[in-house]
Amino acid sequence: MIRVISKFKLDPFLIITGILYIAWALAFIYHTSYVASDNRWYFLLFDDAMISMRYAWNFSQGNGLTWNPGEYVEGYSNLLMTLIMAFISFFLNKRYAVLAVQILGIFFVLGTAFLTIKTYTALTNSNNTNAKYILFFLTLSYYPLSFWSLMGMETGLLAILVSAGILCSIKYIKSMEAKWSWLMAFCFGLAYLARNDAIIFAGLSFLFIAQKIKISDKVSIRNFIVAALIIGVFPILQTVFRYIYYGEFLPNTYTLKLVGMGLNDRITNGWGFIKPFLDESIFIIITSIAGIFLKPSVKKIYLLSFFLISVIYQIFIGGDPWSYWRILTPVIPIFFIFFIYSFENIFSNNSKKSLNFLFVLAFAIVAIYGMDKRFFKEITFQTYPIGVEKGFKHIETAIALNEITTPDATIGVFYAGVLPYYLDRNAIDFLGKSDKYIANLKPDTSGSVAWSGMTSVPGHNKYDLGYSIQTLRPTYVEQFYWGNQEVVGWAEDNYKRVKYNDIGLYLLKDSPYVNWEKIKIYLDRFTYNNRPNSI
Repeated sequence: MIRVISKFKLDPFLIITGILYIAWALAFIYHTSYVASDNRWYFLLFDDAMISMRYAWNFSQGNGLTWNPGEYVEGYSNLLMTLIMAFISFFLNKRYAVLAVQILGIFFVLGTAFLTIKTYTALTNSNNTNAKYILFFLTLSYYPLSFWSLMGMETGLLAILVSAGILCSIKYIKSMEAKWSWLMAFCFGLAYLARNDAIIFAGLSFLFIAQKIKISDKVSIRNFIVAALIIGVFPILQTVFRYIYYGEFLPNTYTLKLVGMGLNDRITNGWGFIKPFLDESIFIIITSIAGIFLKPSVKKIYLLSFFLISVIYQIFIGGDPWSYWRILTPVIPIFFIFFIYSFENIFSNNSKKSLNFLFVLAFAIVAIYGMDKRFFKEITFQTYPIGVEKGFKHIETAIALNEITTPDATIGVFYAGVLPYYLDRNAIDFLGKSDKYIANLKPDTSGSVAWSGMTSVPGHNKYDLGYSIQTLRPTYVEQFYWGNQEVVGWAEDNYKRVKYNDIGLYLLKDSPYVNWEKIKIYLDRFTYNNRPNSI
């Protein structure tokens, strides 16, 4: 990575653009931070990333790679990112560990942007600075990549690893040097650890290099086999670790999101979810694909295949809870390369170089505007990104519960990230990410848990409030309804609604784990909302 950046250190455009991006990213981090009622500065990741942070924190403190110490459930799907978080957590306290993860996200985005330039150069054998500038601009401007990276999800890590793997595959095809195929396999192996479904991207790259290998070329075949063995080590070792450590061959998140949902339901869900993305991106999709028909090439099809397989995969798994295109985002920089590569004939026309640059730049601006316009208020800090305001509330709840409950208290949550991370109490995950019983339930496909074009949202459509609340009886409960279930009537007899430091809390009546003497305000009314739920 350092070698890549050093080659561009004298380019004023890249330096200035990179500095401007860093300034914006730091402003984003500041915008999503919070000085709480205890006069301490708190930082936030996306709620799912905070789940990973809780695993990481427990691991760094000697409590194992667990959500609750002593409970071995693999409630994360991003082992490599979680281990990076754990390494950071060894050296920093909880608040500043979160900040460090956000700052790391800046480098993931910048690194991905630089790799797009390297990949374009390797593809075209061109040093056309105009194309590189546009690529750099597009990658840094694509908001979902920055959002997910700065909010601590594995998306940025996956983007840089997949980009590096693709670059190595192209270099291998050009030089047939074994080191590039082995580096490609290593990058995709790490990408697999970042998120297991990245194996589909590795498959595309192996197919790409396989079509160049001749049966009579024993050296190339040997290199291919060695590369396959290298990447094969990663899923084998993780599966062995998973079985030994968690007692399962598949992560709990796989069971939660996919088991029980029929293929037809998933495809219907997935199409409803993906359609807005295709509408937002229609301009860049049409103009890019036109480049294949104008001048077909295997390399163009190779780049396009990463985008197509991501769309198909997103539909196949039935969508995603958030329409910020988390699954698609890691390959969008590759699609930007495909977009610019489609204009290679225009860039090669030296007689009208300036005019051609302005023409392609205009296309790029129109394309990125369509993809980013829905997020404009977030980009310009007019509104908070999704989940941030809720995160602030959960920080205040954590502060309150820390003051009025003992370490033996338990908390019951639908948002399983921010509150459990900032509060050292055993937690009960009502939506099953870290609960094997909930993960193995049948999903609710009634339409009561539906948003973003989906009729049943994966990862949020399995729940049993009778079990999670009435049987387990957590000391604190976030709310008493979800989807088509509610236990409000029962809760009115078993929980007290109180206010502490202006924070409303539902606490188990007469619990010995609550310091009732500190509580001055008791409220009688329980709130209940019968509308569809969303996170």
